[in-house]
Amino acid sequence: MNYELGIVGGMGPLATSVLFDYIVRHTAAHKDQDHINALILNHATLPDRTEVILHGEDKDFLDAVKGDYEILNMLKVPLIAFPCNTGHYFFEAMEAMADGEIINMIDETLARCKSMGADKVAVFATEGTRAAKSYDRYAKAHDLAVIYPDADEQAAISRVIYDVKELGKTRFPVMDALIDKYTNDAVVILACTELSTIGIDHDKVVDTTQVLGDVIIARCGRKRV
Repeated sequence: MNYELGIVGGMGPLATSVLFDYIVRHTAAHKDQDHINALILNHATLPDRTEVILHGEDKDFLDAVKGDYEILNMLKVPLIAFPCNTGHYFFEAMEAMADGEIINMIDETLARCKSMGADKVAVFATEGTRAAKSYDRYAKAHDLAVIYPDADEQAAISRVIYDVKELGKTRFPVMDALIDKYTNDAVVILACTELSTIGIDHDKVVDTTQVLGDVIIARCGRKRV
């Protein structure tokens, strides 16, 4: 079988399922055979990315994820999605492991924000993404300023992310209040794929999972519906 796409997922499993559901629902297809041949590696036991970053345990994560790229290389998968914003801290190291091209979800998301006319983005993310300044690293190339919630707000966002992981919850009124506040003068980025499970629909909110899904559909030569 010739796979067009590999997804290194499981971070978390619900977020991975939301990405694949988005791809399927938004690919123009009239029969099964019109869809993208994809291989999903639901590697749920990968170390927590925030914990690894905050404690300087990079090797633990890279050793664990290496096997996923070995599988994709063996199967000659040309395009790879890695639906974890925090894990993009390891992007260059993972690129070195992969024969196929890994889509840079952060760079693509910032490009989407810029195309919307944004000059400032508010990043709702994990403590790990924030500490690693992953969005700051790419924002300059897009001429975008990056802002973050204050400490109490960040704690609330982190709780939401882990409540999705641990409890499967997908409704959080606190997110509505934060979005109302930060969309006054910025585009809000849902920069953790767990936040994609909440189903937020706002014209000044960019969902990284949806951006990744759109890029996948286009790069696999399909039309989006």
